[in-house]
Amino acid sequence: MDSDTLRCMSGGSERRRPEEAKDTEALHQRLVRSGFIEYDRVIFFSDAVFAIAITLLAINLRVPAGKFEALHALGDAYSNILGFAISFTVIAFFWVGHHAIFRYFVALDRTLIALNLLFLGTIAFLPYPTDLLSQSKADPAAVVFYASCGAAAGLAEAGIWVYATSQKRGLASDSAQPIRLFVLLRTLRIPAVFLVSIPVAVIYPRAA
Repeated sequence: MDSDTLRCMSGGSERRRPEEAKDTEALHQRLVRSGFIEYDRVIFFSDAVFAIAITLLAINLRVPAGKFEALHALGDAYSNILGFAISFTVIAFFWVGHHAIFRYFVALDRTLIALNLLFLGTIAFLPYPTDLLSQSKADPAAVVFYASCGAAAGLAEAGIWVYATSQKRGLASDSAQPIRLFVLLRTLRIPAVFLVSIPVAVIYPRAA
């Protein structure tokens, strides 16, 4: 029997696996390709981390127990609501950016998956500095810590793009090369804002 007949008899399972590499080195470097379920699992996992991070932000918004006045409770929760709004916006921007850059990726290797996990780790961690910032009432140390976490997430996302679009790795489509610098600069906007806010936070925390 030829190889096509064997694949048909096995139920077509080969359709959902990465294309076999022509040599050992290629097999080692490229773990999954776009259009296969292994690639989709990385995307689904990434989206799940974003969703969980946003959910954790909302969990920090609590209604006081017992009797209370709504207006007074809203006043007390102002910093928490503001922290939620800021971090929700930040995470939403990161999600949009993550979705945009992955459109150009045609394959993933171990290093790219590791970089993506590093980025997702910074996203999953954001609810903690958000809560710290809300509870500390704009304490300079809390503002600097929050800005550092946000900058780390942005730099990690930029690292994903720079690594994946390197021509020698063959992980991105050819259409990524003409816009490589433009997308990088656009991705660096958020971490740049966070990094600039750090010295501002030291001098005037509320302005940051």
